[in-house]
Amino acid sequence: MVQSWTRRLFSLAVCVLPLALPAQGQESGYYQLRDWGGPNGGSMNISSFVFRDMNDSGTYDLGDRVFVNVAVELLTPSGGAKTVRTNIGGYANFNTSLAQVDADITEAGAHTFRVVPPPGWTVTTGNGEQTIPMSMLVGAPGDIVADHLPVPVGLAPVPEIRGRSADGPDTVVASGPDGETVPALSSEGDWYRLPVTPGDWTVGAQEVAVGRIPVVLPLEWSDEASLAGEAVTLGFDDLFVGDQLMKVPNGYGGLHWENWVATHGRFYEGEGYINTMMSGEYIAYTSSGHPTAIAGDDPFDFVGGYFGVAWSSAEGETLRIRAWRGEALVHDDEFALSAYGPVYFAADYKSITRLEFSTAHYWQAVADDLRFVVGADSR
Repeated sequence: MVQSWTRRLFSLAVCVLPLALPAQGQESGYYQLRDWGGPNGGSMNISSFVFRDMNDSGTYDLGDRVFVNVAVELLTPSGGAKTVRTNIGGYANFNTSLAQVDADITEAGAHTFRVVPPPGWTVTTGNGEQTIPMSMLVGAPGDIVADHLPVPVGLAPVPEIRGRSADGPDTVVASGPDGETVPALSSEGDWYRLPVTPGDWTVGAQEVAVGRIPVVLPLEWSDEASLAGEAVTLGFDDLFVGDQLMKVPNGYGGLHWENWVATHGRFYEGEGYINTMMSGEYIAYTSSGHPTAIAGDDPFDFVGGYFGVAWSSAEGETLRIRAWRGEALVHDDEFALSAYGPVYFAADYKSITRLEFSTAHYWQAVADDLRFVVGADSR
């Protein structure tokens, strides 16, 4: 009986299986193979990628960040020129087409891509200018291709210490980690600049740690002792679960916050929001560019933080930071901001109760990794 049923099932399968297979070529007009015999007539992008070389390694690696709104120049074999800015992904895209006459790249031959660093920045990867051959390839998206794509270009800021001196820039001298002495260079008004290398420096009687980001010093150093509290670095990433924008709440870091907004760096697609980020993906900014404040129920130290401006159309905007100890104004500093990267303000404000931030023309100041020392009772 078992063998009989087995033979019947096998016969049924043999009869049914061919009927279940799709008919070969059924309605094949909808699914034709590409005819590669003629030009495509379309376009494609050849992109130059620019990044902030955060560890100054000379290569794009973990921890590096995209660089937004950097100018990249293209020079074609026939002498044509085109400048494109990097987008929020760090790419300067050049449209390539053999058929579209308004494309950026329309011919075969050697094309030169040159990254133009913002003032105060330098190329770390040794390839700021790259010449790449282009050749025709009928059937490619733009019917023209590159022998290879441009290699990523890394930029880093030139380390320096900036500050103001009531006695004039000529009186300022810094000594470095190797014992070298560097005189200040005069800048505008009472401002000075000290070209330095990363390491521990002494300016006057004050120790200053210099990393890979320019450092701005306060006009006057605190004469108070540092608090014996908890050191905290506030980068705003820990405020978020899924939202991309939120008003910074009171209690964050044990402090009170007025008119500060935290956001994902790409929420507004503004170059300064992305270029100022030092850690994580979130930063804070002054709401609508209006004055903001940070205060404490108990005294706290403001060690410092990274600051920029949200948009390149406000390049050079001035940020003013004032600090109070009770009713007394004890610090009053100001410095220029850039949308192309942060400066680190080494505030060293000690035992203060209130900070106020304002920009001269009400453009949004951007902040990341603000450092405080708060008392145990503030947490």
